[in-house]
Amino acid sequence: MILNSMQDIVTHSLKCKDANSGYMSPGALFMGSLAGCKILTFMKAAKFYKVEFSDLEVEVEADVRVTENIDDTPFKYQEYDEIRTLYSLKTKSDISEIEKVISLASKFCTVNIAIDDKIKQTFSIEIL
Repeated sequence: MILNSMQDIVTHSLKCKDANSGYMSPGALFMGSLAGCKILTFMKAAKFYKVEFSDLEVEVEADVRVTENIDDTPFKYQEYDEIRTLYSLKTKSDISEIEKVISLASKFCTVNIAIDDKIKQTFSIEIL
C-alpha cells in the first residue's frame, strides 16, 4: 500500500482473492490505514520540529503468513511477522532530523500503537 501526502491511494495487487470482487481485502485496508496514519502523524511531528519537506510518500509492506483454517470454515488465520515502512520525501533536513520526526510520529499514530509488540516494525528513509 502506498500513500502520498496528497492522499492518493495506489493499490497494486491488493484486491480480495475472490475473483473479480473489485474490493480491497481487510488486510489491504489495514495496511492502508497504517500508511495513512503514518502520513498524518509525520506531517504533525514535522510541523512540531519545524522540519520542512515536500512530496512525502509512505509505502508500507508486510510479511504475512497464512496458517490453518479458523474452526471448520474455509477462512484462514493471517499472522504478520514484519511490517516495513519506506518514507520517501524531498527535504534539506538531515536524516537524523527525519528519524526524530518518525520516532515521535510512531508514538502517536493510533494504528501503529494498536499493532502487537511481537510484530517487528522497521523503517527506511529515501531522500529524493
